Amino acid sequence: MCQCENIRSLVKIFGNSPIVDLTRPLQDGMPTYPTHPKYFQMRWCSMGDPAEMNQIVLGEHTGTHLDAPSHFVREGDPARKNIDEIALDQLVGRAVKLTFGPFPAENVQVTADEIRAWEASNFAIEERDIVLFDFQWGHKWAAGEAGFDFLDRWPGLSRSAAEYLAQKNVKVVGTDCISLDPGDGGDDLAAHLTLLPKGILILENVCNLHAIQKETFFMALPLKIAGGTGAPVRAISVQPCG
Repeated sequence: MCQCENIRSLVKIFGNSPIVDLTRPLQDGMPTYPTHPKYFQMRWCSMGDPAEMNQIVLGEHTGTHLDAPSHFVREGDPARKNIDEIALDQLVGRAVKLTFGPFPAENVQVTADEIRAWEASNFAIEERDIVLFDFQWGHKWAAGEAGFDFLDRWPGLSRSAAEYLAQKNVKVVGTDCISLDPGDGGDDLAAHLTLLPKGILILENVCNLHAIQKETFFMALPLKIAGGTGAPVRAISVQPCG
């Protein structure tokens, strides 16, 4: 097959496959992690410039975003890597969606045994997969005070679950919650402190997971922020045809 035919094959696959946007819109009043910067968008007027534009102020971990290892891995550690140093092939590939819940606001932790049970009933998580957890929490997302429930004792992964996924050598682990660790920090932030030092990225505030299949093709490309500990992404899922 010549190079042009390869390109046409890719265009046919993507052109004929439904694409689901898994990204939260950036808007004033959106939920952010309680200790993180808030998001602001302001109209910018410049004398003599006919163009319309806005100025935005936001933290690196705003909206649907990726955590780079440097979010928790300290200076001097060879595992430390900033968001602009992440290889693009780590952000593209097969995604596996696991659905758990719905849960009450009780800082529930999903365990390795529960993940194994899901695999036994569905299919195995493989090396270099992108693993997305649908905790059925996303419907609580809202701007302003209405979004406080989204930030109240959300579910996440236990230490055993994080260690199991690290052993699987997956590429990315995502959640529809504000953090992959539960609202009380879980086992001393075990999800972050287990996955990031091994180069496994964390994706948070994913949406529309109910609309995708258990196995899809996934992409999430972050802003290339020099020295960034994370960045907002535009995450999409390409659905299998048929």
